[in-house]
Amino acid sequence: MAKIVDWKHIYYERQLATEAGERIAQAYNFSTPPVDPLKIIHEERRLIHAVGDDFGDAFDGRIKYIGPRFLICYNTRYDTWPHTGSHHSKVQFTIGHELGHYFLDEHRKILVSTHTAHGSRTEFVSDSLIEQQADCFASGLLMPSSLFRPLINKKNFPSIDEIKKVRQSFQVSLIGTLVRWTQLSDFPCATIAVRNGVIQFGWVSEAFRRIGAYRVLRGESVEGRAFRRFSGQDPSFSKYRDGSGSGVGLNWLDYSQKRLDTLEHYFVIPYTKTIWVFLIVDENDLLELDL
Repeated sequence: MAKIVDWKHIYYERQLATEAGERIAQAYNFSTPPVDPLKIIHEERRLIHAVGDDFGDAFDGRIKYIGPRFLICYNTRYDTWPHTGSHHSKVQFTIGHELGHYFLDEHRKILVSTHTAHGSRTEFVSDSLIEQQADCFASGLLMPSSLFRPLINKKNFPSIDEIKKVRQSFQVSLIGTLVRWTQLSDFPCATIAVRNGVIQFGWVSEAFRRIGAYRVLRGESVEGRAFRRFSGQDPSFSKYRDGSGSGVGLNWLDYSQKRLDTLEHYFVIPYTKTIWVFLIVDENDLLELDL
């Protein structure tokens, strides 16, 4: 029998984790970006010992309770990529993710009771709820809504350069930026991960949910011409690149009540062989549907 997934429960748990991350950022007095998770580890040094090293493909992050402290290991292999600051933004997100396992009560209880090392792949690639919660914690920690929301709700159609500028301000990963942007946007937008031409998962903004477009077409092949043209330019995914195109919402969203024309930004993430799509719809196209 197929397992019934309670998406409302999952959404609720992820939201609680995000809010927990925001509270920690506030508790440690981060009033301007960027939020540095290593500063939090320093403040918690009596209870956390952290080690950064190149762990190859073993894990992105790992945490274990060894009493009386928690040992956090974070993979610095991504520091070979161009970056500003002490670590690449992927590493920073991983540290935030591991702090989620430390600060979230249920995660902490499991670590203390089992004394088992918990390894993670970070940045929204896991179907496990516990990993999704830790990712959401990192998102809320590194991009608190009080700091992030005002910057991303200035216009309906942000350019790729404007997205990168916000990312740089917070010194966070591009993936984390796109997901958080969608979560906090007042405008109709979505962030979607595509691998081998198939939609893997995604997020939609509140403006889409209000008209009944609750989900992306997970498991469906992407039919949009602009996307296919972009993805076909370098099927090897050998390096980062980005670009833009146009399409229609029915290629991405479980919603067919009205044709929705989309502006689409594409971002190739080489290490996961994934194209992340940020699609935007004119808010005026939704006004009559939102009445």
